[in-house]
Amino acid sequence: MPGRRLSFGPFQIDQVAQVILREGEPLPVGRRGVMLFEALLSRPGEVITKSELMDAAWGVAAIEESNLTVQMSALRKALGPSPSGGDWIVTVPRVGYRLVSAPQTSEEQPSLA
Repeated sequence: MPGRRLSFGPFQIDQVAQVILREGEPLPVGRRGVMLFEALLSRPGEVITKSELMDAAWGVAAIEESNLTVQMSALRKALGPSPSGGDWIVTVPRVGYRLVSAPQTSEEQPSLA
């Protein structure tokens, strides 16, 4: 079975291997970080609540919100800054997190019809 990959900006998520790649290089992110990034990537630009993120990464396990905070901090650190110098992930105070949409670039040349 071929591996499924999701892409966002310079990142790819290999869903089978549970790894995030930046320009082909694996990032030091654990399984929970990958699951959180997948959840954010499923709705780029939208706020995802803390509860939704905890469900995505921990399921029914009872965890403290501080676990989410630690994982999100580690994920941000691994992703590094965006091309604009800001974060890829924005905190929405007391609500959740939002993945900033990646700038769209195109290498295509205009065609003459």
